[in-house]
Amino acid sequence: MNLSTKKFTGSLNQLMTGALLSMSTLFLTACSTKEAPVPESASIMLVNTSATPATYNIYVNNGLANQAALPFGGALPYLRLNTGEQSIKFTTASSSESLITKKVTLENNKLYSLFLIGKSSNLDYLVINDEISKRPADKAMIRFINLSEDAAALDLSVKEGAVLVGDKAYKASSSFVEVEAKKYILQIKDKASGLVKSELEETELKAGSVYTIMSLGMMNPTGLEQKAIIKLINN
Repeated sequence: MNLSTKKFTGSLNQLMTGALLSMSTLFLTACSTKEAPVPESASIMLVNTSATPATYNIYVNNGLANQAALPFGGALPYLRLNTGEQSIKFTTASSSESLITKKVTLENNKLYSLFLIGKSSNLDYLVINDEISKRPADKAMIRFINLSEDAAALDLSVKEGAVLVGDKAYKASSSFVEVEAKKYILQIKDKASGLVKSELEETELKAGSVYTIMSLGMMNPTGLEQKAIIKLINN
């Protein structure tokens, strides 16, 4: 009797051990095949539009974001960052000391552009949500932003042609609009007088591409301030 009981007990222990091992294997397999959550993220483009004659380094959460210092009109393509508050600092090319540091709040799956504006004594950020709808396959998309601090309301026009985006005051941006995909000579004009303030040489706007067109610099520069120009960057 004792021998039979020992054999039965041993067999039962083996069965239980095997069952536990099988359940553990199934549990581990289920855990390993479960999809990992996708972290929330947003993207931001950084552009130097300050009329001050300087080049800048950019630090995002204390990490250097650019390889070469950004000149006047220079842009750092979209960076993918976590959502929530992100600290963005601009410094001169030769120093890590902050000229301006601010926190920017980013929301999930959104695109942003941050423009460094103002002069060295009064730098600031302009942050715009880049609401880009589905890119049309046969047209280009553009927006116009007036970032010339001393300018009156401005129009973006085609040379000897139509106004593409009109009546934008300082720091005002249009939404993205569709235009024909072709070559243009673009001009910035004073809204009130119609006088041409700056002109961009013939440029092709390609189908399916998205562009930001800006007026940068001072209409009446003093000292070393940058003179107003028209600048196009590819989003």
